[in-house]
Amino acid sequence: PNATISSVMHIVKIRKLNRAIGETLKLLYNHRCQICGENISARYGVHIVETHQLEPFVVSFNNNADNQIIICPNHHRIIHKAKPVFDRKNLRFVYHNGIEENIVLNQHL
Repeated sequence: PNATISSVMHIVKIRKLNRAIGETLKLLYNHRCQICGENISARYGVHIVETHQLEPFVVSFNNNADNQIIICPNHHRIIHKAKPVFDRKNLRFVYHNGIEENIVLNQHL
């Protein structure tokens, strides 16, 4: 046969975080993106904002509210793809091409 099924056992490490913190922040911002201020939930009738950790959880294990922002899927994808630097002092993302985007909604950072 040119195909088989094999069984493999391995140990998996699982990182767990308290998702209630991010869900609380989504309510605080009324499901609006902290970067563009948009609430696309209202148009479609579903909540689709996402939580982004400023310092990656896999590195810092920091799940505190001050390490999270609430952003729309477009900004989330852009941040992961373009990898801007977050300037915490000025609350803005600085992209490698020179673009700067400020956090326009802030009640917790």
